[in-house]
Amino acid sequence: MLALLPDGSYLTRIGGLPLWVIEAEIHSRTADSGDFGGTYRLLTKLNDHRTDPADHLVRLSHERWEIEITYLALRHTLLKGRVLRSKDPVGLNQKMWGLLALYQALRSVMVTAVETMPGCDPDRAAFTVALEAARDTVVSRVGATAASGPSSRSDLVGHIGARVPHALLPGRRMRLSARIVKCGTSRYNICNRDGRPRGSTPISAIEITVHPPALPSAQDPSRALSGRWGQVCQLLAANSNQAMHTRDIARYLGLPTSGRPLSSLTAQRCYWARNGRLIRTAPNTYKITLPDALTPPLGT
Repeated sequence: MLALLPDGSYLTRIGGLPLWVIEAEIHSRTADSGDFGGTYRLLTKLNDHRTDPADHLVRLSHERWEIEITYLALRHTLLKGRVLRSKDPVGLNQKMWGLLALYQALRSVMVTAVETMPGCDPDRAAFTVALEAARDTVVSRVGATAASGPSSRSDLVGHIGARVPHALLPGRRMRLSARIVKCGTSRYNICNRDGRPRGSTPISAIEITVHPPALPSAQDPSRALSGRWGQVCQLLAANSNQAMHTRDIARYLGLPTSGRPLSSLTAQRCYWARNGRLIRTAPNTYKITLPDALTPPLGT
């Protein structure tokens, strides 16, 4: 463990890759007053708890199945079931990048159009409607205006954005699909560890509680985040990556700010810096190895 963040989640490193670990208790309440759930762990490369709160990421993970809609749009809506015609890797890469660029452009216009309607979920925008509107601007020149001057241009995005709000899909229902074995003669038992309902059930609410990891006690020195290192990394993480002098750390920990205790703490911080846990920013001044750059938002 590299650091314990203020919201209870923590940073770690697996195989040299820094990861953000979020442990949360998730309970789903169904329309028939049912309650089921359990403790889950989310690992992500997003690692700035200030721009991406832990509970928001956990709630977003509940909708991760929507990636299947992207695959459907690429394979069936855009390609209409046709296979890629290129017979070499370069051509296949070019075709895939073209499809992804077109998909991202349409989704961006759809989100912009829905944002003009306060409170409307972007999921209600119909991808097929946006695609047909885009084709009209190319094939039939719908939305294109005759050039009347050097500054005139075609308002293609405006035409697509105007079509999308007039053909919104119904609001998506929060519902649960049961995890069952489809084959009735299968010899495998149904796995139902979180006590979820056997049938598809509407969900009325989802409660998410982020739990901090169990910190080792003084009688358990074998754990990685124990003793003074645990106190130091929690302190630095709580101060938003600000570099701190060893004397300030000692003062926060209730240690003497001179003499042998301060020298011992200085030696420990040097050891942690050599192992990549801390970054030395000035003489006897360090900060924890949390990223300073903000993670760009996702386009999902």
